[in-house]
Amino acid sequence: MKLKLSLFLARRYLIAKWSLMSTLSILMIAFGIITLITVLSIMNGFHNTFRRKILETNSFHLIVQPNYDSHYTIDNSISILSNNKEIISIVPYYDGEGIIKTDYVTRGFVIKALPQNILDLDMGFNREIDITRGTFDLSDDDTIIIGEELAREAGVLPGDYVSIVTFEGKDLASARSKFNLFYVSGTFKTGYWEYDKNMAYVSLEAAYRIFNIERSELTLGLKIDNFYKADRVVDWAHSNLRIGHYIYTWMDLNRPLFEALQNEKVGIGFVVMLIIVSGAFNIIGSLIMTVMDKKREIGILRAIGAEPHLITQVFVFDGLYIGFIGTVIGVFTGFLLTLNIESIFNFFEFIVNGIRELVYLFYLMPLGRLPFHEFEILSDSIY
Repeated sequence: MKLKLSLFLARRYLIAKWSLMSTLSILMIAFGIITLITVLSIMNGFHNTFRRKILETNSFHLIVQPNYDSHYTIDNSISILSNNKEIISIVPYYDGEGIIKTDYVTRGFVIKALPQNILDLDMGFNREIDITRGTFDLSDDDTIIIGEELAREAGVLPGDYVSIVTFEGKDLASARSKFNLFYVSGTFKTGYWEYDKNMAYVSLEAAYRIFNIERSELTLGLKIDNFYKADRVVDWAHSNLRIGHYIYTWMDLNRPLFEALQNEKVGIGFVVMLIIVSGAFNIIGSLIMTVMDKKREIGILRAIGAEPHLITQVFVFDGLYIGFIGTVIGVFTGFLLTLNIESIFNFFEFIVNGIRELVYLFYLMPLGRLPFHEFEILSDSIY
């Protein structure tokens, strides 16, 4: 009975005289919840997309490296690994380095050798790689597919020939340079700038020729149906493969990067939580002012026999009402905003770019100046 009375009085106090402090408290709580949901949703989307692009286009969920002894055959390892139902694709590949030489640039880059049928062999790679120009064709051992940023810097397009210098030998002392001429069949974009600027794909047959390697020197890249269960597959592989294989998970290969992304999300979440704490202090201030304003009513309640803890409950429930209303508004608005965030960003981009075009037409173009860069809140290639 006393609890119902406390709830009734708290609701009456809140509705009967809706104060500015109560409104501000609700808005602060709602704004904090909206910001928290929206920011963390965007960061989660960014991290998931970023991780997926890295793992699908350059790294793998698991890497299996042989010990290069005389008893190792890559086909035997592939046959053993194929028995695990959690492994959905096994890709033999080789990572090498070379120097690209054009009229515009001379610098090193990473050459990743893949099977000719990689698009059929690895559906994740097929899904995430974006061929911006030309075609993804590794059918010949003299074709190369270059990252979009690297191609732009080197000044090459699909159909051009590019000179690449590679080195044969196990160490620097015995390394011999080798000149190679490759036909550029296409350019790709992963959405990760570092890969697009410093990587190119060739076929395994090309790697055998330009690096003077054998099939036994290839590395196996594994994709599994759930990369969060990589440790379980590692344990299985250790117990089934020949002793001497080195196995690395995607976290082992990219630990600094992914830990930095996780720490970034935690830091942003903590900062946004401060907004909610600010709203909580507003609720406290609102309750204090309500108590001071209700001294007469409190005196009447005490005179008719209300106990101190009942009066305390009234104002505690008053604060809970404010927090609950603010949270409901914030959650509803936050999810609504998050679900339509792309349309909202596109609308703002449209408005800003429209103003940019008007400024260019009426002010910059008559003066012979170049237009501003197109405004973009979030890059479509990453977010």
